[in-house]
Amino acid sequence: MKGNGIIRAEALVVRLVGILLGLGLIAMVVVNVVNATGRYTGWFSLIGADELLVYGMIWIVMLGAILAARNRDHLSVNLLPTAMSGHLAATIQIFIDLATVAVSVFIAWHSLSFIERIAALNQTSMGLGIPMVIPHSAIFVGFAGIAAVTAFLTLVDLSRFTTTKGAAQ
Repeated sequence: MKGNGIIRAEALVVRLVGILLGLGLIAMVVVNVVNATGRYTGWFSLIGADELLVYGMIWIVMLGAILAARNRDHLSVNLLPTAMSGHLAATIQIFIDLATVAVSVFIAWHSLSFIERIAALNQTSMGLGIPMVIPHSAIFVGFAGIAAVTAFLTLVDLSRFTTTKGAAQ
């Protein structure tokens, strides 16, 4: 029963992230088309549109990276796990997951430190005056999300590994 709630919550979060990605891409396309139309007709130019598109793309990439990590579609060294089977492949996958968690936590922690410094300076973007904490937070959110998702997958893998190993004995 408890596991069902976790699975449902995880599915809801994944769905929400997917919806955010879709809405973000649609918004970026609309801003880009409106800005291009205005520029090429000579009617208007959206100030800061390019800046907004760059920051939006950063957020989309980082949110997409969380989903890629969840589906294990991210860039990883999978030559060994795919060439092997059984417990050895599961062990290698667990080590890869642990390395991914460690690196992601390291990057997220340093990103948070950088965000704190930028926040102390009250730095804003040149075009729209957006606080630079917002675009830089995408890196923190992305890598913290990757760490959380991969840690969850590692726990699932460890549970399967110990259950299968115990059943084999």
